[in-house]
Amino acid sequence: MVAWMLDRRSVLTGCAAFGSVRLARLPALAQDVKMETAANELPWKNAPEAVACNFALGHLVGNLPRRLTFDGRIHAETYISAVGAIAGYAAQRTLFAGNPPVMGVNINRAGTASGDQYWFGDALNNMLVPKTNSEGNRCIWSLALGGAVGTGLKAQQVPKLESMFRHVSSTIGGANEGRSSVPARHQAQVHPRDLLKAVWPVAVMCFSGKFPGASNEYGVAPVAWWSAIAAQASSRPIQDVKDVLPPDIALTLLMETAIYCSKLDQAKVEAT
Repeated sequence: MVAWMLDRRSVLTGCAAFGSVRLARLPALAQDVKMETAANELPWKNAPEAVACNFALGHLVGNLPRRLTFDGRIHAETYISAVGAIAGYAAQRTLFAGNPPVMGVNINRAGTASGDQYWFGDALNNMLVPKTNSEGNRCIWSLALGGAVGTGLKAQQVPKLESMFRHVSSTIGGANEGRSSVPARHQAQVHPRDLLKAVWPVAVMCFSGKFPGASNEYGVAPVAWWSAIAAQASSRPIQDVKDVLPPDIALTLLMETAIYCSKLDQAKVEAT
């Protein structure tokens, strides 16, 4: 385990690798989207792949913090950013699996002076923020917000979605690209792009149902469900870090990291 995970401000991460993940119903918080969703109902419950998706969710919730732990400690902001990074990038992979990108039709692409390319568009944004109540149990915004509300976040403290999307877009190509709008002391210890490269293989392992040394395989969770699985996994971490990280900071950090990582080029993230 690398040294950047060591920090005095830490949280305990005694997460079980198996078992159900219970999510409380979100209260109605009117801010950009209606938050009256059945967030405690797993969206794949009636799908043929339901068992595989359940195991993938349980493994992701349990194994990710372990991979970020050093000497029994985990840096709260880096943990939150890792969760956001996986959820944002998983949203992109699920979108493109069902709707291959067609420039100017369902997605747009923008480049920077460095030559890097980024995805933009409503179709991508809609993977992160629900358009209807029924989509609330598969979008990171609804589920992460539910986790924040569960730790005491008040309606007036909920970060503005427009502000978060604007911040991410405005920093691309600049010195602060990928960095959240939260105060400097609450930034992750690793740039989100590099953090995603480090933790995405963990997510893929969980989605695949195959674990090194395990005697059983648990079935493959289809790419079509990756986004929903990662979104469902975004509620608990905000609760995990509540003693060291205020919920509005955690929610902003998680969401802005997700927005940024949803825009990254697959070739750059998954290059070996």
